[in-house]
Amino acid sequence: LKEAYGDQRITFKEVLSHALYPQVFKDYLAFEKEYGTIETLPTHVFLRPMQVGEENLVNLGPGKDYYIRLANIDGFNKDLGTRTVTLEVNGEKWFIRTPDTVTTLESTSGGAAPKRRAKKDPTDKGSLGSPMPGVIVAVNVEEGDEVEEGQTLFKLSAMKMETELK
Repeated sequence: LKEAYGDQRITFKEVLSHALYPQVFKDYLAFEKEYGTIETLPTHVFLRPMQVGEENLVNLGPGKDYYIRLANIDGFNKDLGTRTVTLEVNGEKWFIRTPDTVTTLESTSGGAAPKRRAKKDPTDKGSLGSPMPGVIVAVNVEEGDEVEEGQTLFKLSAMKMETELK
């Protein structure tokens, strides 16, 4: 665990959480990496997301009380795959564009298709990300081969250009 997540992050609590619920632990750390720590978020807000018009008090320490009200959630933006969420924090409006991972787009074949492509899994050391969608035109390694840092693994063809994935 320390190798995957760093020495500073792993305590006995994390080791026990991983031993009992490995996938939940992995999902939680991926969530935390993307959105930040949620330790100060009230449990009921995390487990049951806020509804429009609902207000909650979040305490981030002495003298750091924030009244957060969910003012609005805009419609799905098909071009960006996002929604704009409007929050009022101590009366000040905040407009936050957030990815919508639930809504699907209509594909050209008429069925539903996922709106976002899968990204590299930051918690999986063997995961490889691609800089753009395309077609793999060359595979330079086979399963079980030892690779060196900087070695070209694949060639990706996209928009009449070839990109090396290392």
